[in-house]
Amino acid sequence: MSCTVRPTIVGHEQTSKLTMKAIAREGTWLYDGQIPTGVRVVQCNVRYGTGDRQDPPEICNDSLVAGFDVQWASPVSPSTYPVHASAVFPTLAEAVAYAEGTAWAAGSLKWSQGVE
Repeated sequence: MSCTVRPTIVGHEQTSKLTMKAIAREGTWLYDGQIPTGVRVVQCNVRYGTGDRQDPPEICNDSLVAGFDVQWASPVSPSTYPVHASAVFPTLAEAVAYAEGTAWAAGSLKWSQGVE
């Protein structure tokens, strides 16, 4: 398999500009059934590759593609999110379905109104 690890996206000073466009949805879920913790779906335009030369190029390499990422805040910092987003989900509906289906947030995730 041929993989070209391209550091042109990862580690570049403009990474945050490349990856995060807008918050598409945001809400909260209850950690341990008690602690309100943030979750958001962000629209982004880069999918980070694995960098593993044994993976096929479409998995190994970073790709400039439109998509969405689900970002989870920590219960100890319930409104702090990761800086970088990766276009893991091709559609907003798929990202929302993933978030709503996770075992830790199932039943307690509530989306805020007015964010789409």
